[in-house]
Amino acid sequence: MDQTIERAGNFLPRVDESAGNPNAVDRRVVSLTAPASAAAEQYRSLYYRLERLREVKPMRIIALTSAMPGEGKTVTAVNLALAAARANPERRILLIDADLRRSQVGTVLGIRGKSGLAELLAGECEVRDVIRRFHGTRLAVIPAGSTPEEPTQVLASARMKQFLQAVRENFEEVYIDLPPTLPFADAAILGHQMDGVIMVVRANVTPMQAVNQAVEQLGGAPILGSVLNGAEVNSTPYLKNYMKK
Repeated sequence: MDQTIERAGNFLPRVDESAGNPNAVDRRVVSLTAPASAAAEQYRSLYYRLERLREVKPMRIIALTSAMPGEGKTVTAVNLALAAARANPERRILLIDADLRRSQVGTVLGIRGKSGLAELLAGECEVRDVIRRFHGTRLAVIPAGSTPEEPTQVLASARMKQFLQAVRENFEEVYIDLPPTLPFADAAILGHQMDGVIMVVRANVTPMQAVNQAVEQLGGAPILGSVLNGAEVNSTPYLKNYMKK
């Protein structure tokens, strides 16, 4: 195995604890910026649903995708990973930005630095150069890095398979932000290597036909379900009334 990937066993000791200035975090990261909000509670609920599924079937690597761009998959992935890190501070949890075309994880979390998954898979750096620990948690984060000329080829490479195997062996929970499914083949390629895939759907925006096409394009990947993103609190009156108390 490539030496760059083989050093995955040193992930946690080499994490940069200074990464992720809380003041630079996107306000949509409600698991951190508004933990008592109704939205944050929904992410916690999503996480504990996954925990119940893990009682039936062990799942280490969970990917999030969407049918089209702009549906909120990155914000969902970040909030879910932070909810996991807060619920189980003793676990080794990793968030990976595998959207090499339009990466957003680093921006949303306020993580600076250009090196990321793309540079790691290209053999230009080592794991210790790309991994960060988000401020105040044990959550480890690997941003996407620069955009390669052929993202699909990079994600379909043997090096990517080696990397996924390495993180599977060194982390108890891994969350991966994949590109949207319909415009690119990336999600379909990686979906089969996941233990579970969550489809993020934006309420009142994403056509049902697009969602069905995305599920079909994933071609048998282990889809766990969907997350309805952007729904108004008014659509859940029980939650609205409860949060007022």
